[in-house]
Amino acid sequence: MTNGSRPRHGKDERVKPLQTLAMSDALRAQLSAENLLAINSHGQEILHGLDFDESQLFVDCGERPADPSTQQRCAELVIKHERARLRIATVDDERTAGKY
Repeated sequence: MTNGSRPRHGKDERVKPLQTLAMSDALRAQLSAENLLAINSHGQEILHGLDFDESQLFVDCGERPADPSTQQRCAELVIKHERARLRIATVDDERTAGKY
């Protein structure tokens, strides 16, 4: 940005529309209220620690019954997501610890 003008976007730097996860409005409201959703560098809505496809599977597992192999994968994603949340909370706690 120069002299207060808008940033220039090259042909390859087009702004991509947000790609949201398919879920009910009630679930989106709950996840948003708990700060569990994020936007990755590709403009995709995700759950912390998961990529877009993993996030969609995680959401799907919570909204409808899954077969045993999918249930196992969902359990793995829950652990991966919770580990990422703990890392975020720890970093945040370390940054703000001196303020209180």
